[in-house]
Amino acid sequence: MVGREDYSKINKKITAAKAVKPSLARVGMISEILSWLGNPDKRLRIIHIAGTNGKGSTGTMLKSILQESQYHVGHFSAPAIQDDLTMITIDGQPIGQKDVVKIVHEITLQIKKHDGDFSLLSTFEWWVLIALVYFAQQDTQFVILEEGPGGSNDVTNAVRTPYLIAYTKISVDNICSTGSTLKQVANEYAKIIKPGALIVSYPGQDYDVQKVLHEQTDAVHAFWNPYPLPQITILSTAPQGLSLKIDDIPDIHLPLAGAYQASNLSTVLQIVNYLQQKGFQLSKDKTMAALSNISIPGRMEYVADRNILYDGASNLDGISGLRDSIKAWHLPFKPVFVLGLLDDRNAHEIIDLVASIASTIIAVTPESKEGMSAEAMASYCLHNTKNNIDVEIADDPSAAIQLARKYRASSNALIVVTGSIYTLRAIFNEEEG
Repeated sequence: MVGREDYSKINKKITAAKAVKPSLARVGMISEILSWLGNPDKRLRIIHIAGTNGKGSTGTMLKSILQESQYHVGHFSAPAIQDDLTMITIDGQPIGQKDVVKIVHEITLQIKKHDGDFSLLSTFEWWVLIALVYFAQQDTQFVILEEGPGGSNDVTNAVRTPYLIAYTKISVDNICSTGSTLKQVANEYAKIIKPGALIVSYPGQDYDVQKVLHEQTDAVHAFWNPYPLPQITILSTAPQGLSLKIDDIPDIHLPLAGAYQASNLSTVLQIVNYLQQKGFQLSKDKTMAALSNISIPGRMEYVADRNILYDGASNLDGISGLRDSIKAWHLPFKPVFVLGLLDDRNAHEIIDLVASIASTIIAVTPESKEGMSAEAMASYCLHNTKNNIDVEIADDPSAAIQLARKYRASSNALIVVTGSIYTLRAIFNEEEG
């Protein structure tokens, strides 16, 4: 009998697993472990989602459409904003604790048979393996697999026969190690293209990125999406979401904030169109019904009754999209930002972007050894930003949200919680708890 305590112990062990540098050797090791487990990935129709920004939105929209059409859909998306179990879902329901314990025991047994132990795998590697085994055991009809750090060294690249590979926006991300120039990043992402897979791509992709992806598709005998892109027009944008015209369908409400979500939606609809051409039953009515009810925790998620926007924008490109969206809303008051960042080389540029649209920045230190301290962020804001903004230092997530509410007490200003996923998770859980 598996109890809650068993899961708690295993989850702590997974969370405490050693950090490892992604590499092709690690990918090869995961492929070998999958073979020991009976190649669960080869029994799955996997839609592999890769890119720098937008994977969560793209994956969730696609999952909702497939689920609305009564397909049995597995979805892996990491890291978790809430409970770790929510990284692995089937038809929207998280994996159960008993299933995690059982699968971990199966994986551990196979590793021990080959002279390894629990410590062989990193945290992310554990969750990817658990997801693939679980999805195969549950006979899912589709699996939406979102990559992690990205590129050929990402553990999800161990999947050998993806049905389809979808690229979201690709840009330089200094948190990850996919490259220091856009061309290097594009080449790294292109290496995950497998022979026979169908490739679709974000419509706003940089020209050179698109060229690299096309060339690799041809080189490995994969197939570029042959069908026309959907025609999407943004009619209006607000924190509550977008009003869109999609092809000949007017006034579709997409409850995701941010104009760039229209481009993510284009990627999703390319996939839907391809699946329709292959005979899968995905009606226009059910597709639109699914889109009208989308909700994605922590990704441009607007909570109306609190007037708070949660967005896990952790890199320069993501923060730029957030800034552009806020400027397009023409809000009556500048937002109050709760901001925590990892201390990478773009941190100061990110602060500059936030300062250009904020009335106040509440600086908080992420719960990560790579986190920029709240004191360092506040010092930079006070001495280097050009805008006249208020800056406060919060000791913890609870203090941060209380300070934010205090600063907007005299107005109906939007509170924006963004930056490091560690900050977002802590404050999101503080609010929900």
